[in-house]
Parts: sequence; C-alpha cells; structure tokens
Amino acid sequence: MASVTCTIDPSVIEDVKKVRFGTTSAKSSSTFTAYVAKISSEQKVVMDPLDDVYDLESLVAELPDDTPRYIVMSYKKVHEDERVSYPLVFIYYCPETASPSMRMLYASTQQLFEKQNDLGKSRLLQKKEDLTQEWLDNSKF
Repeated sequence: MASVTCTIDPSVIEDVKKVRFGTTSAKSSSTFTAYVAKISSEQKVVMDPLDDVYDLESLVAELPDDTPRYIVMSYKKVHEDERVSYPLVFIYYCPETASPSMRMLYASTQQLFEKQNDLGKSRLLQKKEDLTQEWLDNSKF
C-alpha cells in the first residue's frame, strides 16, 4: 500500500468543482478558467494565488520556472466541424529545472489529486513555453 505524503485542502476540492461547473472565483474570463495548486511547506495541496491570469499566455507567464504545479483548466475549443466545447483538463506541470525532491513530492501526490478531484486524463508539461493552444488541441484529454 502506498503511503500518502500530502493531504489536499478541502477548499481545493471545492474550487476544482467550481471550475468544472463554471461557477468559479478562480482566475477566469468567459472563454478561459485556470485553477493552479501547489504543495505548501506543511505538505498540503493548496491554491497558488497567481496574479493576472486571464488567458493561456498570462498563465504561462505566471508559472514558476523551477517548481511543479497542478493546473486544472477549462478553455474554449472550436472543433473542425465548428462545434464549441469547454473541456476540463488537468496538467501536471513539472519543469526539468525543479529539484529532484520537489519532482518526487509532486509526482507522489498527483494520483491522489486526480482521484479526489475526479479528474480524467492528465498530461505532463515540462516546459511552460509548450503550453499553447496548439499543444492543447493536439493533446488527447
């Protein structure tokens, strides 16, 4: 049986539900919502209060260069047949420059975060510059 290294703050679970159902106070616009979580020094997953995140580009600018994050995001996706959807995606951001201990801590908590927030498929992002509309469209969430 795997040991639990971190706990998830109940407010994170509630906030992710709000992103899922579009009733959020997370950083959002009418076509984009992002919720970013980090692991605190108390080994608890909490919200990362980023400033000025209102679209994909501003999210990329606010992500740290050397510390992992969990990103739950909803964005406007226009399909080839012109249908519009707002998929809920989970991205595990783990930069190559993060310390081995941080990488291990976030990796060991990722599955718990996904399960407690009822998230489907996830994608690993190692370079924040790769987080583009094209990357999202080509990812199979």
